[in-house]
Amino acid sequence: MKLFALILCLTSSLFAKSSYHDLYDQFPEVMGRLGSWKQGEIEITTNPSEIKKIENHCYQRLLRKGYSSEEAKQYSQVGIVAEDQYWMWVRDAVYFPGGVMGTYERIFWKTGLLGPSGAVILPVINNTKVVVNINFRHATRSWELELPRGGRNLEESAEEAAVRELKEETGCLVNKLTLLGSMAPDSGIIGGTVPVYLGTVNKRTPRQQDESEAIALNLEVSVQELKEAFIKSYLIIDIKGKKTKVYCRDPYLSFALLQATWQKLIY
Repeated sequence: MKLFALILCLTSSLFAKSSYHDLYDQFPEVMGRLGSWKQGEIEITTNPSEIKKIENHCYQRLLRKGYSSEEAKQYSQVGIVAEDQYWMWVRDAVYFPGGVMGTYERIFWKTGLLGPSGAVILPVINNTKVVVNINFRHATRSWELELPRGGRNLEESAEEAAVRELKEETGCLVNKLTLLGSMAPDSGIIGGTVPVYLGTVNKRTPRQQDESEAIALNLEVSVQELKEAFIKSYLIIDIKGKKTKVYCRDPYLSFALLQATWQKLIY
């Protein structure tokens, strides 16, 4: 219960130093190793006096760049910058290679503090067809061809999350799961990795997508068709009677396809 209490506590903090240090104390594997700038890495320091020194260094640098005192203070302050019920934005005090002082930021799924943040699944029918979503994404403001995926509930395992998301988004049921590997969605800003599974589909039922999802339809496509879609970068698909450009650039799908074909699980 202590770990759950910490997560609840974090939801009300802004630039909270105590909660920030608790992250490193309670979740060292999630926060990762501190590194060494002398070895060419980006080194994180959690020492309070060093953090204060780096904050002041960044504050002065931002002032010289023309930012106001209020802005410079806000943009140089180390800790938990912002968060909601899903995400946490963390700013670390770091030494870049060469010993240069600065700050660097990361974003974490909160469920990722206690296990995988979510799961992705490559649904396969008869080892030849892949079920994909035609999904309108808010971030890109466009239609995307994607694998079923989603966040993990705290009480779920990653496997359970994959099976649930698949059923909700496609109606597919699977009788076998194979772990293809774990993927870093965006190693430049997002902390943690997401497991990617192959699921052998044995039954189709009506999908029951969440009200916040905009999945127009599910398609069954061959590996060759997916290769051609990736090369072209999009498909033209009929959505509610309108010819629509659907982008094919899902990094989870490309990762899953490579792993599944290299492991000779699909053809």
